[in-house]
Amino acid sequence: MIKQIASTLRRLATDTHLFFAGKVMVALLVAIMPGLLYQQVNESVLLSLGIVAGAIAEPDDSLPGRLKNLLMTMLCFVIATTSVQLLYPYPWLFAAGLFASTVGFIMLGALGPRYATISFGSLLVAIYSMLGASHAPNLWFQPLWLCLGAMNYGIISLLALKYFPHKAVHEELAQIYFSLARYFAEKARFFPVSPGEEGAIRNNLAQLNIDCTRHMQLCLEMLRGRLQAGWDPHLERLLQLYLQAQELHERVVSSHVIYDRLPGSIPRGSLLDGFQEALKQLGMDCDRLGFAILTHQAYTPSHGLSWIIDAIEDQLAFSHLQRPYPPELHTSLRFLHRNLQAIFIQLQALGRLCGDYDQPVAALEQRQLVRAQRTQISELGEQILSMSPLFRHAIRMATCLVSGYGLLHLFHIQQGFWVLLTALFVCQNSYTATRRRIGQRIVGALIGLLLGVPLLWFTPQTDGQLLGMLIAATLFFAQLRNNYSAAVTCITLYALTAFGLLGVNSSLLLLPRLTDTLLGATLSFLAILLLWPDWQYRSLPQRLAHSLAGTATYLENVVTQLDETTASPAQELAYRIARRNAHLADSALASSWQNMLFEPKSKQKFIRLCSALTQRSHSIISYVSTLGAHRMLLRGTLTEYEHNLLNQVQQLMHGCAALLRGELAAPQIISLQDDASTSSEASQLIKQELHLIVTEANTLLRITWLLAPMQLSRRH
Repeated sequence: MIKQIASTLRRLATDTHLFFAGKVMVALLVAIMPGLLYQQVNESVLLSLGIVAGAIAEPDDSLPGRLKNLLMTMLCFVIATTSVQLLYPYPWLFAAGLFASTVGFIMLGALGPRYATISFGSLLVAIYSMLGASHAPNLWFQPLWLCLGAMNYGIISLLALKYFPHKAVHEELAQIYFSLARYFAEKARFFPVSPGEEGAIRNNLAQLNIDCTRHMQLCLEMLRGRLQAGWDPHLERLLQLYLQAQELHERVVSSHVIYDRLPGSIPRGSLLDGFQEALKQLGMDCDRLGFAILTHQAYTPSHGLSWIIDAIEDQLAFSHLQRPYPPELHTSLRFLHRNLQAIFIQLQALGRLCGDYDQPVAALEQRQLVRAQRTQISELGEQILSMSPLFRHAIRMATCLVSGYGLLHLFHIQQGFWVLLTALFVCQNSYTATRRRIGQRIVGALIGLLLGVPLLWFTPQTDGQLLGMLIAATLFFAQLRNNYSAAVTCITLYALTAFGLLGVNSSLLLLPRLTDTLLGATLSFLAILLLWPDWQYRSLPQRLAHSLAGTATYLENVVTQLDETTASPAQELAYRIARRNAHLADSALASSWQNMLFEPKSKQKFIRLCSALTQRSHSIISYVSTLGAHRMLLRGTLTEYEHNLLNQVQQLMHGCAALLRGELAAPQIISLQDDASTSSEASQLIKQELHLIVTEANTLLRITWLLAPMQLSRRH
């Protein structure tokens, strides 16, 4: 019991969301002091609003990068708040300025993720300025206190980053291993798989792969940001943990056998149960490893894992002696066992990396993998000229906010800038994300309003309301990234308290604020529905083309690895980049299918086709991953026939991608021939995986023939 409590407390202490909320709470404690000590309530409220906007606008970065971001954030906040205060008395100029500034701020996101968060925070602080513009005693009152609030949080955050510089990377690395654990657990269901369940499991794995690749990409961006500040032993260890996670990901994604044939080829017993138990235990160990990374603890693999893997080897040899398996199946099972054994060895190596992160480790040759690429200013113009999704979202958001502002004047809505606040949070860059936010926003706001009004009645004292505002804002940031509905409830309580402190009667808030929320949600829904709705079926051909091209490049790099007896650092780097890009493209295709399920029924076209695409795309990348996972054992073993067949598959996938882009005629189906030259285990594995890859590639070609006419009709 004591160990469980200690473990729970340690987990809470290392939780990034709670750490984030803790920084906000400290800043808010400073902000409410003027109200508590000197009865300067308006100043305290504006300081707290600046803190909320500054925390939302904060991107992840190294200490020097965070300082630069803070200076840019302050500049954007000053421009946003001052322009609101200047133009507020002139509605037409205000509307024009609101449209132009919204487009400008959102287009800053083209320069990188950090600029996207700063631009969102700038729009938020602008709307906060609108809420109090009519009550401000002078031009500089709101800009001064809002920016002081943001600066207050920024300084506290910089101090926290100085003492915990790599905390966010630990959290993201832990999330990678947690997502790998879930993938292991789902894959264990293949041993054995029930009739008709293989397709469902493969779809589940494709969805889980989205989570894996998302966390790996986020972690890579964090490492890149810190790379610019210089290297240290701690960062070197974190980079090695990230690179090892990539290797684990490739091994767990790989497919050695056709799983639905196992029950008919192998009787249910110790062997299949052993593979299932090994995968479950490996998943549990990945979960333990993630927790060790999160809490800076030491890690050692479970003692039972070694016994299970050895038992599988003994059981495989014993069952093969009793009733010999076909050579192809026996080879697949032996390489599957070797793959599990290699994963266990990797976990042992990972255990040596966990613990004392300040001890130096051997430098890596793959540092180039995390070199940051600078975004050129010229890309802004390119995005505008090409009507990129970001530019369309900027126009959509600007139209939505200006329409909301027009409704305020048309219907004389008192304190109606809540409409704009709702639209800012709800209107996303896709129909699916917007629809999800609408439901979460309405539910959260309704609960917050129902709870808030009675709470204000029972806490009429100013001091109690200031403390309630602090608690609500802290809970908002604790829930923001995990439970958006709960976060909206908390921020609604915070806003109600702020309105009450500014002198608005709480009994008049319930219905108007709910109406404003519904109006803002409606505007957001109409904007995403009418202004360039990006229905998933329209982008399906491009996503498939990108996935096919990415997998073909990944396969090309696998062939390069198999051709050479040793791989140079440059080849290894190219291989890792190609593998990452292939998985990102595969995840984007699976996400497209997932998002389509939330779209209107009339827009859910090619449902079965999308399901097949998701499954086939992830299947083919898993077969390529098998060759990649065993590339050390398979080097120098390719026959001329296998080499030619691999080249044909690459050409077929590149040809399919070009066909979907409307560039080339359709490639031909690849015909398989019997190759009697395969004798070694390595050759048998290559032959089996090649047959699986070719089968999936031919199926994807047939799907391409169905999608290509639709793509060409859209182009012309």
